[in-house]
Amino acid sequence: MDRKKFIKKLFLENELEEEYGRDLNLAFTISLLLVIGAFVFGKGCKLENYNPKKKQETAIEQIDIQTEFEEPPPPPPKRPVALPEEVEEVESEEEQDTINIAETTEFDESDIPPPPPPDTVFTVFEVDEPPEVKVNVQPEYPEIARQAGLEGKVLVEAVIDENGNVINARIQYSDNEIFNEAALAAMRKMKFKPAKQKGIPVKVKIIQPFIFKLRR
Repeated sequence: MDRKKFIKKLFLENELEEEYGRDLNLAFTISLLLVIGAFVFGKGCKLENYNPKKKQETAIEQIDIQTEFEEPPPPPPKRPVALPEEVEEVESEEEQDTINIAETTEFDESDIPPPPPPDTVFTVFEVDEPPEVKVNVQPEYPEIARQAGLEGKVLVEAVIDENGNVINARIQYSDNEIFNEAALAAMRKMKFKPAKQKGIPVKVKIIQPFIFKLRR
């Protein structure tokens, strides 16, 4: 680059830098003067609310609206209820209090229920009169059980016939078989008053307990 052009360019740059600083100081000074002038001349100004010159008046007008309603048609006439021509006469109080009782029929022995079949066996809860013990027999204590100091309980199921005799005896429960024969032998020797169903002796099934206990 030519030396003269280079020197000239440097002078131009220096002039621009000097003008930029001068212009900036001038702009700041003018702005400050404007703010001071606005502050001085603005003290005498007053701010007032905006009031319109004419007030708007609102008028409310009442409007009567007349609506015509149609009346509903009248209901149809009710049909007359036809009454019976003949009305039964009301019974007098004496007739109402009178009760007609049918004549008592004669008792017929054929209406008595027949006795149950001879093979029918009832339970104690089914008969009118349960059997009653007439001859009570205590079982013999087995000697082997006595020597061994054994005790037990046996329940014997048996059927009592129409004459009060014991038939069909069998063991229902036993806590030791050593007492079974003694309990069955005692049961077969017992006598009962027979059970009755509607006054007739019947067979009934019972359960007789036998307790074997040593005396201390």
